[in-house]
Amino acid sequence: MERRAQLAQAAAAARSHAHAAKIAEVAAEVAARIADARAIHATASDVEQLAQRVGLEQADAETEFGNVLSILQRGAEDLAERVIVAAFVAAGAVRATETSESSARRWAERLCYLGAHAGFDPLAALPSDASAEALAPLLRALADHARRIDLGKAPPSDRAELLVAVSALAEAVRRGDPEVAQLASRLAADLTDPLASRLITVQSEDAPATLVQSGPSAASLQGEIAAAPRNALVTIAFALSGWLVVRAVAIAIGRLLLGLKRDARIELNASGVEVRAKTELLGRELSNVHSIFPLGGLAIVKRDVRFPSLHVYVGLVALLFGTYLGVQFLSWGALGGSIRLLSYGFLLLALGVIVDLLLVAIVPGSRGKVRVVVVPKKGATFCIGGLETQGADRLLAEIAKRAS
Repeated sequence: MERRAQLAQAAAAARSHAHAAKIAEVAAEVAARIADARAIHATASDVEQLAQRVGLEQADAETEFGNVLSILQRGAEDLAERVIVAAFVAAGAVRATETSESSARRWAERLCYLGAHAGFDPLAALPSDASAEALAPLLRALADHARRIDLGKAPPSDRAELLVAVSALAEAVRRGDPEVAQLASRLAADLTDPLASRLITVQSEDAPATLVQSGPSAASLQGEIAAAPRNALVTIAFALSGWLVVRAVAIAIGRLLLGLKRDARIELNASGVEVRAKTELLGRELSNVHSIFPLGGLAIVKRDVRFPSLHVYVGLVALLFGTYLGVQFLSWGALGGSIRLLSYGFLLLALGVIVDLLLVAIVPGSRGKVRVVVVPKKGATFCIGGLETQGADRLLAEIAKRAS
């Protein structure tokens, strides 16, 4: 039987089963544990515990394709088992994601892992009767996750998971939703992975021709929330007080230990400059910003070559300490007539200057990262950092072209 037909038959079986809701709920939760553990099947205790919680007996999960709970526990062995598990997991995942953006992002990561490594692909079995509104959060999250993988910002996700994500989005275009077509075409334009970009572009042939692109996009960039530029006096005051160092260290600790994410996206579309930004901590959404600035309402949109990051402040501290200690040793050497102390003083002064230059100038220059500052005529300034220089230049050129 053709795979697509078998997927459709499995989806129909999942909808018509007497215990469909319970099986889908348990299958989705078991699959979530498999993905979170980056395993290929579940443990017997997990399956039993989750089934008991909803009052589902092992025999209740029997289908014409096999017992769903047994398959999850030992792993799928043939196509029939893969498609029935995928159908039930997909049904449960859609229910879990249709009302929560944060849940959709977590499930997007899980479903991509399952499709790439666990032997069954729930994204290939999304319910055909699901509404566009129900699927929208998951599809948007898939596009964002694909971008993060492509940029190397989604460890430990790999290229196989990227291909699963773009295939699912390309397949979703066939449903005929213009928003999905727009989503897929933007993703195709943004991806740098040649195979992934080609895969989504070729499979998205049903999307409107005006939307399908290839190659780097000049109208959208993915980065992270950055601090808006300050004037020199405020920056010096913050640096001398130690606030900048404390803030940078806190952000670094948050990223390494608490899963802090400060993702941001800037895009030029028909409405103007659109900005989306999300902050997450420990997997929970702390803030979600979505603003659209009409081109006529913008005062300034510029690329800032200054690189506000930890190494800038470390360089400043190194310069201050080098200067302080160097002057101390020079004064002791002058008072005591010690050539050795004078040498130490000059050496510390030189080291402070060299470290500052290396950290402030050479490091950001070698990374080629910049930030884009959006200053509206009314409202707060918004800043997105961690952007590639060439991409930022293309975006600014496109904004200038449309504004003229």
